[in-house]
Amino acid sequence: MTDKEGSSATSGADFKIVNHVSSSTAGSNSGDFHIYRSLRRIELERLDNMEKKDVAEKETKEFLERREQIKLEEEQKVKKKSEQRKKAKQRKKHSEIRKKLKNELEKINKDDEEGGDNDDHEKKDNSNEKEEK
Repeated sequence: MTDKEGSSATSGADFKIVNHVSSSTAGSNSGDFHIYRSLRRIELERLDNMEKKDVAEKETKEFLERREQIKLEEEQKVKKKSEQRKKAKQRKKHSEIRKKLKNELEKINKDDEEGGDNDDHEKKDNSNEKEEK
């Protein structure tokens, strides 16, 4: 095989380099256990980190949902209080208007009564004058 043939044969294939591989034909030596243990530790740490990340995401999601719920409840309370204040203002305004109207009606009735008495007196005076003539 020439370099051209070797390079042309390997150019289309992707090779993945795998470190620390022990096959059944190679046997195992005293360093393989330590390599296995370190790889296992790395994998367990990765799994723990994934679980911690998942728990943190769930807690964050629950926190945001609770915060949104509390925010909605507070907005409803504020809206309800605002409506109550508006109604109280309207009641106060209407009661003031009613008082003014009532006072005006009383004045008008009082004037009518006084005017009515004067009219009666004037009628009597006029009738007395007519009778005298």
